[in-house]
Amino acid sequence: MKKRKQQFLDEVCAEIKAKNTHPEIRQELASHMEDLICEKEAAGVLRDEAIAWAITQMGNPQVLGKELHQIHKPRIPWGMFGVVALLSAISLIGMGSVDVGYSDINKGAFLDNALRRQSINILIGIVLMFGLYFIDFRRIKGISWVLYGLSITGILTSMFWGVTVNGINYGPPIFNILPDMTFYRPYFLMVALAGILVNRREVLLKKTWQNGLFDIGILLIPALLLISLNSLPELVVYLVSSLVLYIWVTREWKKSAIILGFFLIVGLIFILNSEYLQARIINAINPSLDPQGFGYIYQTMREVISSAGWWGHGFGSVELKLPYVYSDLLPVYLIHCFGWAGGLLLVAVIVCFFIKLLSTVRAIRESYGQALVVGLAFLLAIRLAYGLAVLSGGMMMTSIPFPFLSYGSHVWFEYAAIGLLMGIYRRKDIGGVQDRTVQR
Repeated sequence: MKKRKQQFLDEVCAEIKAKNTHPEIRQELASHMEDLICEKEAAGVLRDEAIAWAITQMGNPQVLGKELHQIHKPRIPWGMFGVVALLSAISLIGMGSVDVGYSDINKGAFLDNALRRQSINILIGIVLMFGLYFIDFRRIKGISWVLYGLSITGILTSMFWGVTVNGINYGPPIFNILPDMTFYRPYFLMVALAGILVNRREVLLKKTWQNGLFDIGILLIPALLLISLNSLPELVVYLVSSLVLYIWVTREWKKSAIILGFFLIVGLIFILNSEYLQARIINAINPSLDPQGFGYIYQTMREVISSAGWWGHGFGSVELKLPYVYSDLLPVYLIHCFGWAGGLLLVAVIVCFFIKLLSTVRAIRESYGQALVVGLAFLLAIRLAYGLAVLSGGMMMTSIPFPFLSYGSHVWFEYAAIGLLMGIYRRKDIGGVQDRTVQR
């Protein structure tokens, strides 16, 4: 009878493709069978007969296994895949238009072969995306401090050996290639902080001044180092995202409000002491104050968008007044080419992306996976929201590129983040099966 019991469990698990759920499912089913057996033995039935009766009550093992497979099978986030594919297609269409329109003007210059260059960046990003999609994210939790240390080491390496272009430290060149390493830092730090904060959850419940200093320290050390790299936009993105993650994990609203207030006061003092920043902010809001100076780019953006009409000027059209059409102002250039209709389509895709991010956050129940999703989703969401704000023509432009669209190696890390997010969603029903196992 023991062999028959094991055979029943084997037949059930044979229908369940997620093999790492088998031990828990077997344990749960065996426990339920033992309850039925004890119930029958209490009525005076022999052990072997009680086992045979319990197996009968459990039902057909193939049917039960198929039901459990449906509950615990990996969930493929087709919606997120679709949105990412659309963003990739929009980016490549934009680069193709740049190639066609500017090929004669910029022959041999950086804009030449923009489509081929961006295709390579997206291909690298897709490889990273699928690599992280199939990794069990729970393995990352144990190396959170290692990732944190590597992130700090990377920042320090950039401080001493990084290459500075237009005031931005891009990090050290790799094989004579200068990838934009300013954008990897917040992603690595967010993954590291998610594991550190979740691992320290019980410690954080003890409200001591040592814990408070430690929390502030692990958040502020990267921020202070980023200041030294002159990566102010990335600093703001990191501070906001890390604070959101800290609140989500710890629920320390008062402490978080104090930290936020400190950041806001320091930021306000910094802005008030910089006439350059004040001029940029004011002219972004009202470009007419200095239309040939700080307000020129914003005035140009508004003119290009307003003159595009519903259907734009067509694929490959040129707008010489518009700089950086391959990077910072690619969305504006897309509206120039494809009109307000194309712009509305782009906004719709991004809104859909926001919705998919929100649904992913709501779908995850495992604490570490949820912390990872919140941190990475907010990083992506704040960049996309900023990109849309710049597109309005009333937001100060910075070095933050439009995610997934603009040219650059930043797309490597964006695709990698999406791969990790989708991998967490894929495993949301794998593991922790005791509370969801079908009962008969």
